[in-house]
Amino acid sequence: MSFINKWKIDDGPSPRESVRLFQYYIEKEGLVFREFNTTQGIQGKSRSIDAIRFPELDTGIYTARGNYSEIRQLIENHLVELIEVHKWGFYGLGQLIGKKEIVEKYWNPKEIKLVLITANLTSFHPETNTDPPTEEVFKKFGVSVFVPK
Repeated sequence: MSFINKWKIDDGPSPRESVRLFQYYIEKEGLVFREFNTTQGIQGKSRSIDAIRFPELDTGIYTARGNYSEIRQLIENHLVELIEVHKWGFYGLGQLIGKKEIVEKYWNPKEIKLVLITANLTSFHPETNTDPPTEEVFKKFGVSVFVPK
């Protein structure tokens, strides 16, 4: 995949979001694209997700902007994770479920997994501060949760 060489490392818009995503990347690796615009919305409003990751591919963090035809090939041929960095709760879950529906409709994915990276480290932890009712809903929709250290 030589076309990847032309992409640029992306600093990202939010320092907190960038730190949490980078922590996930350090642990999991893979090929990551920041601020992936799933499709154009009404009046040109973008419908972006914080990141997408291809766990089976080479490592690196890149910007998605301007590389959508290459990304389409990757989505059609590889497992893709849709990643949202958000506080623990249903807002991030809703973002993931909605974006999954859009990606399935417009991008013809081979396989999708959903990941919520918690942005607020004090609100949830699967071992020290559990939330069984919310966790059950996340499991029902197949959403994995990553809690940065």
